[in-house]
Amino acid sequence: MKKIILIVLLFTAYNYASAQDVYTSSGKQGYQKKTKKKKGYDPDKLIIGGGLSAGFGDGYVAAGLSPILGYRFTDRFSAGIGLGYLYSQLPEFTDPSTNKTYYDKENILYPSIWGRYFVYRNIYVTSSVEYDIISDKAPSYSSGYLANETTTFTNTCLFLGAGARLPMGGRVFMYGEILYDVLQGENSPYAPGFPTTLRIGFAAGL
Repeated sequence: MKKIILIVLLFTAYNYASAQDVYTSSGKQGYQKKTKKKKGYDPDKLIIGGGLSAGFGDGYVAAGLSPILGYRFTDRFSAGIGLGYLYSQLPEFTDPSTNKTYYDKENILYPSIWGRYFVYRNIYVTSSVEYDIISDKAPSYSSGYLANETTTFTNTCLFLGAGARLPMGGRVFMYGEILYDVLQGENSPYAPGFPTTLRIGFAAGL
């Protein structure tokens, strides 16, 4: 995965849940107002997001989709899963005799597990484990002639980073993250040339 410009769009949102108020009395000294907390699973704490990825330049093309699903366990901590797909192609070389361009093409499927912890208002730290399943189709010379050779390999990324969210109205937020792959495996699409990645998007219930 070469340099990728992410343009992230999100698809859905939830409405605010209104708290139910309970009163200890109506006029005596020591009157208190309490908020009844929901116990167990609360659908209003779901986080739903995802986006589209696109990148172009000098014959390079990338396009993908990356939905996420999560849950806000506390006011500060949320976690969830994701499933992304990215297709990219990069010009490898041009045959001068035929003027035909041959491309290195990749299909990447990357399930992930992520977590966020808000340290101050809308500022948070984040981490995620991403498992890349990569299918690469590239031109190569085999038995004296040019042919496309397909190889499949895997890689695990461990991202650590920080981010911030910007309220957009209701429970919808825009967010941005700077992530660094600390593992930088041999087959990593982010290393060694691009171990740091920027992700920008929208999420409902973040």
